[in-house]
Amino acid sequence: MSKEKVPVVERARRYVSKIGPAISGAGGHTHTLLVAKALVKGFLLPHSDALALLEEWNQGNADKWTTGELEHKLRSALNGPGADGYLLQGAEAPQCQRFEQRPVSKPRPKPQFDLEALRRVAGDLAEAVDLPWLANRSEVDPATVSAEDFLARLYNASAGERVVVFSEYKSQGQAIWPVERIPTRGPEGIWFLAQPVDGQSRPNPRLGKMSRRSEESVLSWRWMVLESDEAPVRLWLGALARLVPNIAAVTTSGGRSVHALVRVDASTKREWDEAKRSIMNLVVTGADPGALSAVRLTRLPACWRGQKEQKLLYFAPSAPDLTLEDIVPRRDVLRNWRAAAVRVSAAADRDGQYPQPDTARTAQACWFYGKFDAWLHDAAGELERQMKGNEQTDGYNK
Repeated sequence: MSKEKVPVVERARRYVSKIGPAISGAGGHTHTLLVAKALVKGFLLPHSDALALLEEWNQGNADKWTTGELEHKLRSALNGPGADGYLLQGAEAPQCQRFEQRPVSKPRPKPQFDLEALRRVAGDLAEAVDLPWLANRSEVDPATVSAEDFLARLYNASAGERVVVFSEYKSQGQAIWPVERIPTRGPEGIWFLAQPVDGQSRPNPRLGKMSRRSEESVLSWRWMVLESDEAPVRLWLGALARLVPNIAAVTTSGGRSVHALVRVDASTKREWDEAKRSIMNLVVTGADPGALSAVRLTRLPACWRGQKEQKLLYFAPSAPDLTLEDIVPRRDVLRNWRAAAVRVSAAADRDGQYPQPDTARTAQACWFYGKFDAWLHDAAGELERQMKGNEQTDGYNK
């Protein structure tokens, strides 16, 4: 009995499924062109089938081609070298109209960073938005948030959500929160994978190896990371405050960039990709398109990159459906911590006992905001001197 013939389209699907993903900067264009050639020259597929299979294969790429770019690849492959039907091996080819007879849409130009556009968007907020401005609008005062507390407020450990934390970017992570102690300092800083994962290593078919930081381990497509290495920080903060709702956190990198964690709550990876396409206009105002990955690492706040802190500027775990500009201030952090420093010092003088229970916390907050208030800066130094003096006295008495 002869075997049932497999339809040509299904044969083509199986063929391209065995071809690995294209890697940007490592021959990705040529790799994609070879896939397109297999579809339109090797299997002689009509335009609609070839494009559908090429888009299906494109989902495995970290840097995905647009539909217009894929159409261009198909047209180039069809009009390029190679014998027609070289993968059919005698099978009957499907009847199809020549691809070049179909109108081909030109790919849209990719958005580019425009400094003047960023200046126009940020406007007066470029002068207004700084650490106190953001902290006053936070649900939680960022000066009081540790790295562990940050993760606990954004992820549900009791529901099995885990977070991979990294001190080496190109690794599988140094710890899994909350089951392991996370690092809070490293020469290059500390990162975490924004999406909650199951913490297990699973096969990554795109790279052909096991991984616990790939989409196969993701439990929820909850977050998107927006960052900019090109935009001046104050302009970038002004644009974020004016344009982007649902921000849960804004964190410095310990370098020149600032990262925003934005809630999207996509149901699937495809839905997350659609959300990404809807905000690509932000590239004009400085958003790094290379950072718009569903499995992006971002900086973990209250950690250290060498001697520089990855500082939490804004924290609202509920990620309200408002832009930062539209959020009413909740507090005055500079005034509040001035009052706290006075209260701690007065209690110490009254009780004759130093340090007070809140001294270390108050000193830390005074340092946190000291750049923006000279009084707090001086108070932080005085509180630390008194704590060190008390430690020396206790050591002498012992």
